[in-house]
Amino acid sequence: MPPLLPRSPHGGPSAAAFSGLDFSVNCNPYGPNPALLAAVRGADHTHYPDPTYAALRQSLADWHGVTPEMVAPSVGASDLLHRLARAFLPAGGKLLSLHAPFGELARAAALQRAGVEVLSSLPEHLPAGGQLLYVGQPHNPTGRCLSASELEGLAHACAAAHTLLVLDLAYAPFVDAPSIQHPAVIQLYSSGKAHGLVGARPAYAVAAPEVAAQLENLAPAWHLPAGTAALLSALPSAQDFLAQTLPQVRQDAQALALALSHFGAVEHHAAPYLTLEVGDAARVARELLALGVKVRDCASYGLPQCIRVSTQGTQRDQVLISALEKQTR
Repeated sequence: MPPLLPRSPHGGPSAAAFSGLDFSVNCNPYGPNPALLAAVRGADHTHYPDPTYAALRQSLADWHGVTPEMVAPSVGASDLLHRLARAFLPAGGKLLSLHAPFGELARAAALQRAGVEVLSSLPEHLPAGGQLLYVGQPHNPTGRCLSASELEGLAHACAAAHTLLVLDLAYAPFVDAPSIQHPAVIQLYSSGKAHGLVGARPAYAVAAPEVAAQLENLAPAWHLPAGTAALLSALPSAQDFLAQTLPQVRQDAQALALALSHFGAVEHHAAPYLTLEVGDAARVARELLALGVKVRDCASYGLPQCIRVSTQGTQRDQVLISALEKQTR
């Protein structure tokens, strides 16, 4: 039996009632994308969807220039990460992660009784024994990104070491982060963040056919609700929204980073989110919550001195700045 483990900490809603401003969620504040929202609302919710999701997989495959057998849809990237751990991390195996991994993947590894080794920088040679290497592109919460040439070198190193490279592209649209298609690479897409529809939980993987087949094998029948499937099918033709909104998100995030630099050291790399060094992050997060502002304490990422915040647009960002001014008096 797998061990009973607590849930991974996340930003966003919790069991506690909250009616203030939430800066802990990394999501396009100018969403939702109206075209994708219309697709969700217009889906046929009265019948079971096609259990193979053939049309959806074909739509995404055509967009990415791959075959449908290389596409594995999902409700949220978290589910894909858990399936990856079940398929490729045996008990006693090892998950490698460039910087701290997303908490759901670390929990999935622990459920498999596998170890986690965090790499503080891009390795010249992969440590021995790793079955999966996780890379956030860009990384959450730091926003650090690898170049195309670094990704290519890493993919070749993974292939030589019989390691699968899990490339988490949840925030890639915000920063135009490069990606790579390679037999050793699993690309994870969480489209709800950039399109402002995180509640619909749209996600999918693009991977070698044999890897995608393993992911599909671990999914139950009808694992995608009709609305989420409709959203993913419409995704390739709904990209204008990103061109219209993401430049403003980048501008807002840059302005927020500049304003917050007066309170402590800021790490920001063009993503909608940034980290701010505040000393005791847990205490600062509690004090800000009492002022009606929610931020993410980064202790679970190994950064107990930092909070993570994501821009919510210029006017709402001013509320965060004002709350920090009150907190530091």
